Amino acid sequence: MRLLGLANPAAAGGRALRCLARLRAERSVRHEVAWVVTRDAAEAQRTVLTARDVDGVVLLGGDGTVHTALGALAETGLPFGVVPAGRGNDFVRNLGLRPRVAKTLLHATNLVVRHCDLARVNGIPFANIASVGFDAVVNRLAHEGAGVLGGTAGYVICVLRALAALRPVAAEITIDDWQWSGEVTMVAVANGPCYGGGMRIAPDAALEDGLLDVCVVRRVSRSPLLRHFPRVFRGTHTRHPDVIMRRGASVRVATEHPQDVYADGEWSGRTPASWTVQPRGLRVLVPQEAS
Repeated sequence: MRLLGLANPAAAGGRALRCLARLRAERSVRHEVAWVVTRDAAEAQRTVLTARDVDGVVLLGGDGTVHTALGALAETGLPFGVVPAGRGNDFVRNLGLRPRVAKTLLHATNLVVRHCDLARVNGIPFANIASVGFDAVVNRLAHEGAGVLGGTAGYVICVLRALAALRPVAAEITIDDWQWSGEVTMVAVANGPCYGGGMRIAPDAALEDGLLDVCVVRRVSRSPLLRHFPRVFRGTHTRHPDVIMRRGASVRVATEHPQDVYADGEWSGRTPASWTVQPRGLRVLVPQEAS
């Protein structure tokens, strides 16, 4: 296959560029790849939109790299694969691929296309999770570099820092025909089960079911939030009485005061916010042996 390759120099503190150097030197790469190092999201979008004579795109980086390219990939319909070189790599995890298998993408003789759902919040495409409330504060801190270690450890650091600013939010939530109102700690809308380096916020979410999974955490104080937080890694937090899990094709969250929305760790507008999902809106390349 003839592929356009996008490498994010900022991914995981330069890990993507080190991986790119190895890939360029390896003789076992079985596909023709024209690599471009993109400096920002705008350049990544332009590069995909203006691509000619390619069969697909390969993204070298983490979830942020995937997020920056999604809009252009959805617009062009080009299939894309991911060689994980970020800190969290949750999109690959949500595909059900082991990191070792995902890294063989360019070494696999045959690639096949999986049709995955495309989620949007406020019209902005996202790959994994888009959230409001406490979780959005955590993402803001991570985006600002508060979780210096990155990955799961960095996310935990941001959680601890966000606890100091914990404030409940009065919200009205609509999921298809279901409505609920009350004070919430956070609302997370999931296309896939994991974020934050493997935290299973919506353990039953699937990228190919045409639906969004919504995790609503009602008003809780700092102590129980901190005590039960480790359960998110196993996905068992869903059994807690203050956690509401719902599933639907459209979601709307309105709040008493505008709140930030973060999707895949990136700021994506403010409330009131609307989520939609386009079934089979993305074409994802995976090694045939992993399909």
